[in-house]
Amino acid sequence: MAEILRAVTAGNFDGCHLGHQELFRVLRVEALARNLVPTVISFEPHTRHVLGIPGRPALLTTTEEKETFIRSLGLDFILLPFTREVAAQPFQEFVGKELIEKFGTRFLVLGHDHHFGAAGKGNFEAIVSTFPDLPAIQLSAIYKDGELLSSSRIRDALENGAVERANSLLGRSYRIHGRVVQGKRLGHTIGFPTANVQTGSYKLIPKFGSYVASVKLSDSSEHRAVVNIGIQPSIGDLPLAVEVHLLDFSGNLYGQMIDVDLLTFIRAEKKFESIDALKAQITADANFARNF
Repeated sequence: MAEILRAVTAGNFDGCHLGHQELFRVLRVEALARNLVPTVISFEPHTRHVLGIPGRPALLTTTEEKETFIRSLGLDFILLPFTREVAAQPFQEFVGKELIEKFGTRFLVLGHDHHFGAAGKGNFEAIVSTFPDLPAIQLSAIYKDGELLSSSRIRDALENGAVERANSLLGRSYRIHGRVVQGKRLGHTIGFPTANVQTGSYKLIPKFGSYVASVKLSDSSEHRAVVNIGIQPSIGDLPLAVEVHLLDFSGNLYGQMIDVDLLTFIRAEKKFESIDALKAQITADANFARNF
């Protein structure tokens, strides 16, 4: 079988934000010009989860979410298992054996802060000097509103409920992809049935509260929704849950994989004095979402 020759970029790409998307755009253009397969190699797990504390930082995109988005751009997607042994490789070995020999890399696209190999010594200048026969380009840093575009800025925005700000940096709505699982059915008892969405491991959970969302079901239909994220203190401080109430919808969603795209923050989570007060607030939230 003929070897697949690729134009490659490699990294964590958590969030696949606007900066990453520009990298992907250039990768695709350069690959097509050279008759190469545009390929994103994603480290799994996140490098900081291996070299630091597992789960920190929380993930803007799970592996499944990341792969779905990248493939939607017409790019090939490869997972590269990341370990301490990989981190300890000299960059010459990583680029030579992993990227060139194993994956058939014939063109390399790097972001402004890309560093490969032990101690991060494999920067753009070192790679070009060591591998003169491997064409490579490096993109400049990308700024938005005068600040460097980064995953950490998006995390900060989401943790403070600034969903629209986060979405402007992502270039799309922040998505929570997950399976609808059996909950305690407390929403049914107060007239607002909800789908309890099980998120992927280490997924970033935004500020506790209520949100307007657009929800795509497995049949590709889209529905406006109110999403409550938190511990439901009015009912008794339950385990953290992502509860989705689809407006004007009836049906069984258990077992479905759904996409919850957050559009805006309505209010912070609070404890209500009575179930009637809670029901009145949910009604107001639903009206807000319907008219948003």
